[in-house]
Amino acid sequence: MGKYQVIIGRFEHVDLVNKLDTVPAKIDTGAFRSSIHATGIQLIEKNNTPYLRFTLLGHPVYTKHRTLETRSYNKRVVRSSNGHASERYEVILKIRLGYKIFRTPFTLTDRSSNVFPILIGRKTLNKRYLVDSDKAGINREELKRALSNSETKQEDVEGVNA
Repeated sequence: MGKYQVIIGRFEHVDLVNKLDTVPAKIDTGAFRSSIHATGIQLIEKNNTPYLRFTLLGHPVYTKHRTLETRSYNKRVVRSSNGHASERYEVILKIRLGYKIFRTPFTLTDRSSNVFPILIGRKTLNKRYLVDSDKAGINREELKRALSNSETKQEDVEGVNA
């Protein structure tokens, strides 16, 4: 069953297996790599061994979060659609998209200003999925409203503290 391609839409839910579940994701065939919202990204040392510590999610439209540590990480230079290059850490996460469960790399970045906390790129999709741009497993407008509401609340908090 694993060798057949599954048809997915332009927005889908992704489960981070054993971490967090039902996270909204944008399927982006224009992006090469997948990325996930992360904060508190830092290198730490335990017993003279370097670890990467980071907090996944805690995004305006998905407030659950989980702090993780791993010895297995890479640094990648990622170029955005406007040509801006930035260096990011990359980790392997186990996900479920549709009925398929597998491990795939994600770069860690601040996606708090994006509607979707996860972006799934071609490297994850390749030979697993076909994307039907007319389908969507998520209502994007509801997520945009949630993001807008969280930004309004943040502005209210900042206004009180000013």
